[in-house]
Amino acid sequence: MGSDRLARDAAVVIVDGDEVPGLSFYGLVERGGLGSLVLPADAWLGGSAVNLYMLHGMAWEVPNWDLPVIVWPTGEQFVLAIRKTLEAVISAGCRVAWVAAEGFPFCDPPELFDPECMSGGVLAWMTAEGNFACPLDPDSPLPPVNDEDLMMLRRYSRGLADVE
Repeated sequence: MGSDRLARDAAVVIVDGDEVPGLSFYGLVERGGLGSLVLPADAWLGGSAVNLYMLHGMAWEVPNWDLPVIVWPTGEQFVLAIRKTLEAVISAGCRVAWVAAEGFPFCDPPELFDPECMSGGVLAWMTAEGNFACPLDPDSPLPPVNDEDLMMLRRYSRGLADVE
C-alpha cells in the first residue's frame, strides 16, 4: 500500500465520522487478557483523545486505539513516540503491537499477518520481547513493513494470529 504522499498526509483515522490525520495502534492478546492501557503522556504533543475498539474471536482479542495526531513529531522524536506507544500496548498484556491507519489492509485471525491478506498493512511493530521496527517517517512516503516481517509476526503470534 505504498504511496507518494507523505505519511503525515496519508495516515488518517476516523473520529466522529471525520477523517483526520492520525495513526491506529493495535495489539494482539489472549481473550480476556488485556489490562489497562496508559498512553505515554509525553509521546504525542497536543494530548490527543484516543478511541478504543475491540475485535475478538474465541481465543484472541485485537484492541485498536485510534490516535488523532495534532502535531507530528519528527526524526528521533517520532520514532520514540511510536516506541513508547507500542510499549504501552505491550505493557497492557499484548503479545504483539503494531501501527496502521484507516484503509490499510487488516484481517482478523486466522489470516492476521498473512501477507496474502495484510501485505502493506503494518507501518511499525513491536513484540512482547521488545523487538521493534519503525520504518515510518511522517516526512516521507508511507513505507509498510515487508512481507518477511509480517511472517515473523505471524510466527511469533502462533496460537492467536492463526486461530478463529
